[in-house]
Amino acid sequence: MKVLHVSAFYWPHIGGAETYLQEISERLVGEGTRVTLVTSDAGVIEHIWARGKKRIEREKEVHNGVKIQRCPVRHLPLTPYSFYLLRRSAIEISGLPFDTTPLLRTMSRYMPWVPTLERVLAAQEEPFSIVHGVNISFECPVLMAWRYARLHNLPFVVTPFVHVGEPGSDHVVRHHTMRHQLEVLRGSRVVIVQTRIEGDKLIQLGVPEERIRQVGMGVNLERAQGGEENRFREKHGLEGPIVTFMGAVTYDKGAIHLIQAMRELWAEGEKAELVVAGVPAGGVENLYHRFPPEVRSRVRLLGPVVGQEKKDLLAATTVLALPSRVDAFGIVYLEAWANKKPVIGALAGGVPEVVEDGQDGLLVAFGDVPALSQSIRSILENEDLAQRLGERGYEKVVRSYTWDIIYRKIKGIYEEVAR
Repeated sequence: MKVLHVSAFYWPHIGGAETYLQEISERLVGEGTRVTLVTSDAGVIEHIWARGKKRIEREKEVHNGVKIQRCPVRHLPLTPYSFYLLRRSAIEISGLPFDTTPLLRTMSRYMPWVPTLERVLAAQEEPFSIVHGVNISFECPVLMAWRYARLHNLPFVVTPFVHVGEPGSDHVVRHHTMRHQLEVLRGSRVVIVQTRIEGDKLIQLGVPEERIRQVGMGVNLERAQGGEENRFREKHGLEGPIVTFMGAVTYDKGAIHLIQAMRELWAEGEKAELVVAGVPAGGVENLYHRFPPEVRSRVRLLGPVVGQEKKDLLAATTVLALPSRVDAFGIVYLEAWANKKPVIGALAGGVPEVVEDGQDGLLVAFGDVPALSQSIRSILENEDLAQRLGERGYEKVVRSYTWDIIYRKIKGIYEEVAR
């Protein structure tokens, strides 16, 4: 097979969708498949809507056998406000009581604006067997890949990573299920979802059930394990229990609620420290600097943590807390479980299907700071509970969520579609 992968982001950009795509791409290459990957030059998500953010300079390269071509992101005048307004307008237009799909298709070219991407796709000379688009949140690359596949009569597979958000609320899911996005999902040969929750939502929105395949995410146990707890503690001057947050540091990921929960615990005399690993976005860093000095001194903002330091952090973690409402799955839970660490998540997105409340982790309603504080306290004060949750999570990973298992499912879908 010769495979074309298209997404808004790819390595060295850090994220669950990027890890997913990198694992699939490199494993395919390892088995002799030629993989071409077309993406943007965004080094961080904020580069999509704001000038001056990290971008990846290398336009073309081959990384671990994967042929990568990056297309530069451009920005509308008055960005980031113009991007916010465009996105908000698209959501409202999608909800009007008549077909606005043609207008939304036009608007989607600027979400994000990657003007050369369509030309790069058109110039591809490979006779591809499959086109696979990933991440409908930033839909322009996926929509262009879908159009390219239709033009060349190629089977199109999509992994949308739809965030369904909190039960009974469309605040999150409407960003991923506008009319033009659903047009792509309904018109794809196969739609790969992470959980039954995501799949059921798409069926409800008109995606044919027979085209949906539930796969999930994975973790490489060897890459997640092998950290040295003492090295991390000595480097950062930490002695007590460590509560870890790992992911994009945003409101929707629950970062603010976690800091508020820790403040409650610190006021009661709790000795644990909060370690935040990830890129602050959405004004969270400015909010952090407005906290009192005694709070800032107990919150370690590390920025992106990768490689050996990430392993060391996972080894040193007492409990991982990611009370997010914008996770289709949550690969970070698997990474914590690989180290037999207990986890706390939110009752939102696909997480309730990944984390079984009271069995291998604890779940709280998104934004419920008292409940989050109590969950953290219960794990910090009960070593038997923490050990039981972590060990059961590890057993789940070994049973269902290694990349070897997930890749076999993906490869099976590719073979099915290619036939």
